[in-house]
Amino acid sequence: MTTHTPPSSYILKGLIDISVPNSISWQPQTMGWKILFFLLAALTVFLIYRAVKHYHANRYRRQALQALDVINSERPYQAICELFHLIKSVAIYLDPKNASKSGDDLLLFLISTKTNNCIHFHSVLTKRAFNEIWQPEAECTLVPEQVLVLINQFKGWITHHSVVNDTQNNDGVKNND
Repeated sequence: MTTHTPPSSYILKGLIDISVPNSISWQPQTMGWKILFFLLAALTVFLIYRAVKHYHANRYRRQALQALDVINSERPYQAICELFHLIKSVAIYLDPKNASKSGDDLLLFLISTKTNNCIHFHSVLTKRAFNEIWQPEAECTLVPEQVLVLINQFKGWITHHSVVNDTQNNDGVKNND
């Protein structure tokens, strides 16, 4: 087997290294691209800010939905008391004037703030449940299936309600669907 020998030096003698061109800059050369980049960066920062603000403004919704998930519908009286307390807390958070409302007034607030996405809102059943919490537990006539209907109804209301009250004191809560 023969070994390869490099060509004689006279071939490489006149070889000159080629100069490598400068690397191309990734920074835009024209003002238009710089303006476009700045506008896209500003838009991205604005959208992130808005998403974070929306996330923080809807924290009460996430907490209320978590609380709804732990309500046990097998004990109707206790369940509607917890449900009333939760809905009342959300209503007070939305507008502190709701602290004095109960029964028909609270129901009117719920109906006035529900959106078209709350298609299954049972006003009669809700009114009945709001009236039964003031009765002794032995007189509760709701069955667990009706409590489940109320829980699902209020899950929809909490998720989709909209408050457009100009006198509202809580910033960021208005129209956060």
